[in-house]
Amino acid sequence: MSAVRHTRFASPVTLLREWAERTDRQALHEALFVGFTVDLPFLERVAIPVARGLGARTAVIGDAAQGLHDPVDVRMAGRSYLHGLATCRGAFHPKVVLLVGEHACRLAVGSGNPTLSGWGANDELWTVVETEDDDSHALLADLADWLDELPSAVSMAPWSAAHLAELAVLLTERHVNAPAGPEAGPRLLHNLRQSLLEQLPLGPVDELHAYAPFIDEAGHALRALVDRLVPGRVTLGLQPRWSSYDAGSVQAALGGTAAQIRLLDETRMRHGKFIEWQTGGRRFALTGSANLTRAALGSSTRDGGNCELAVFSADTLPLLPDEGRIAPLASLTGRTIRPFTSTGDALVLLGAKTDSEGLHVSLARSRPVPVAVSTSPDGSPGSWTEIGSISPGASACSFPQPEVPGAAVRATCVRPDGSTVESAVVFVYSPVHCAGRHGADSGPRLRYDYTAQALFADERAARRFENDLLRLRELTAGMSTPRPRVSPATGTATSSVAVSAVDRWDAYVADCRRMIGVPLTDLAFGTLQMGLPQAPSSRWVVSAVTGSGAVEEDEAYEDEAEDEADEEPFTANVPVAPHIPPDQRVHCRTWIRRWVGTLAEPDSDPAPDAPPTTRASVPVRLVVANLYVQLLAAGVWDENDQTWREGLSDLLEALDPDEEPGEPGEPEQETPPETRRRLDAVAAVVMTLLGQDATVTGGGEHDVLAAHAWQRAKDMIARADPAQAEDLMIPPEQALARVAPWTEVERLIARAQEDDPLTEVVEELSASGWEASYEDGLWEITGSFGNAVPVVTRAADRLGRHHPNGVLVRARSRNRWAFVAWAAPHLVLLNPPARVWRTYQVRPPATPESRFSGGDLSAVPGRVGTPAPLPKGPPEALRKILAEMGLPYPELIQRLFAEDT
Repeated sequence: MSAVRHTRFASPVTLLREWAERTDRQALHEALFVGFTVDLPFLERVAIPVARGLGARTAVIGDAAQGLHDPVDVRMAGRSYLHGLATCRGAFHPKVVLLVGEHACRLAVGSGNPTLSGWGANDELWTVVETEDDDSHALLADLADWLDELPSAVSMAPWSAAHLAELAVLLTERHVNAPAGPEAGPRLLHNLRQSLLEQLPLGPVDELHAYAPFIDEAGHALRALVDRLVPGRVTLGLQPRWSSYDAGSVQAALGGTAAQIRLLDETRMRHGKFIEWQTGGRRFALTGSANLTRAALGSSTRDGGNCELAVFSADTLPLLPDEGRIAPLASLTGRTIRPFTSTGDALVLLGAKTDSEGLHVSLARSRPVPVAVSTSPDGSPGSWTEIGSISPGASACSFPQPEVPGAAVRATCVRPDGSTVESAVVFVYSPVHCAGRHGADSGPRLRYDYTAQALFADERAARRFENDLLRLRELTAGMSTPRPRVSPATGTATSSVAVSAVDRWDAYVADCRRMIGVPLTDLAFGTLQMGLPQAPSSRWVVSAVTGSGAVEEDEAYEDEAEDEADEEPFTANVPVAPHIPPDQRVHCRTWIRRWVGTLAEPDSDPAPDAPPTTRASVPVRLVVANLYVQLLAAGVWDENDQTWREGLSDLLEALDPDEEPGEPGEPEQETPPETRRRLDAVAAVVMTLLGQDATVTGGGEHDVLAAHAWQRAKDMIARADPAQAEDLMIPPEQALARVAPWTEVERLIARAQEDDPLTEVVEELSASGWEASYEDGLWEITGSFGNAVPVVTRAADRLGRHHPNGVLVRARSRNRWAFVAWAAPHLVLLNPPARVWRTYQVRPPATPESRFSGGDLSAVPGRVGTPAPLPKGPPEALRKILAEMGLPYPELIQRLFAEDT
């Protein structure tokens, strides 16, 4: 089965997401992203980890002069994927996304670069082809031809050319029998040997519509287009502020035709490019990467033009939007052409590769002077070391010392005039590190791909998920991080992504995506998708898919420069609680409690020589924590239902990142630092929720649960960074929602970081409206209350837990006060105006707070002896506490009655 999809999608990321959700769990073998401008940090966040997690060998190819990234922000290039550069006399300008699996393919050809811009907010045009069951499609066969021929028309490193050649062979084998001719559907056109205009049919045609954000300064492409198609009517789309054009040149190019201008709205930058015409009752379109410039449409790559890729389609829907004002051609005024600054005699380094023989570097062309080569671990200033030079007249060189995969490399040389020219930075490529899994056994994993929405709405999915968790827990027993697997052929350690000290985290996340799926990995680690906006409501539909992109720096040839500063600001996703229908809430409460139960296998009576309790892997624990927090934010528990607390307490215990043993003979597994930071932050959020309407120093049921959890998790929380769990701080938009606001999480972390454990008691008393202070052995509790006895005994109860040798506390409100000396099991009370000591025994399960909470001393049991007047001296229990503190009895009496005198 093959199809050209006729619905829109948000960006090529959609193709990866859909692949990750395939029910047949088909492995992804190859992923290729091609563009003019390339933003590697952006791709490393939204696309490359997904592709690698699906098992794909991944490559990114872009124009050598148009990288949008700072080298220090690039982490995975060369270690997880091939970053290849291409250059020609014009701009290397195609936009392609290719995904190849065992029996399926996805191809997107369009106008959006692999940047936040091109895959983001503004309108782009895409043609998307889908094949299943080893079926063929003409566009994929055409792409194979283009990939095979491309290295002969543009300059690229030998290993980049070899990579594309392998893809060409793969596509040729699969699509050699693709249908051809007029009935084959859309076809791929390129300009490697012949201009795109020369491949269009000859006119006349009834009507011509055209749009591109860039029109060359002299209007050559428009004039040549009109001369070839000879249209009866012409409509040119323009965005007055954002399109790049010269009004006089446009009028001259369209002169002699019935031409008009459609002034399109400017709520969004329209970056898609198209030419469409009608003849004989049929509509045809050319879409893709080519602007309305001579470099793009009127020249071939070999003749000095751009390198462009386009799709020719028949029987398409109208592409020019209906909105916007129609204006006569003569009314067009202004000039928005941006001055073009040539890169001049640029030094282009196409790439660097490392293998067992050393480091290999490749220039686009040789220089008449030596070219110095320097390397850096990460491209940061001050970290560069010169390792040698490329001889004059040579375009490549090998150095005997291999370089670390992913290290930065740059080249510099001196021009004849004495000035220095420096190349853009490239990253050392390691074929071994960047190899895909190609469907090989990739270790234990969930049988299905799950999303939070499906788990909350589908009882069958929830049941499958629980069974899957139990199975996975057994398969991953003892694994806190995915373990490198040993190749039976070589006996060496391998992994789905090779692990080194530098890229361990990237490998870890990729293996997590393989093990539990992309959506759940994103839940576990809070990697909310960057806010790639959904495509706006628009009629830009070719026999293809309309996507969205943002304004970007583009078209560096023939005055095709767009200022990146014009890019619209990007707003990240804000976490939102799921909506759970009332009839689903009881099911959600049941399932989340059961899922928490899968995190650890209870063993009430383990044998002395029994192995340790099996625990779920760390990513699974984090997934369940995220789902629990979401359900609390969704308000699935009734107001008086506090059963969520016990499950949350168990969950907090499961988040403990204690090291776990590996397989016999293997070293202990160590949780990556990034995972530990996530665990700490999630623990802080969970504890914040558990501590709401409870105190860690109280004696109630909820207080005791919170206190035990607090003692277990306090060290984790003290290390936590709230920013690591921002996705769990969900706004309280649902009824009965329980959420952890940032301020509460931050306050809890600060409390955990305090060295003094009494801080918790002071905060609890402060929450009741009382102020606690300490001076020379005596605690003073002040505030507004009627009976001081319940207040002073409650404070003594809390403070005494941290003073096992005894505590002295006075509670005072206006002119009334009471004093307690407490060292379990004896409590000595002074309650003026009566100037007598009363001594009590308070034994568990009773506490000073519970015994005196009523405030009526006549009803308090456990009194020892008769009240003793103050002049007779301290009772025995008080005397021991005073001796322990070194506080004389007369001094205590003076301090207590100082205000009375």
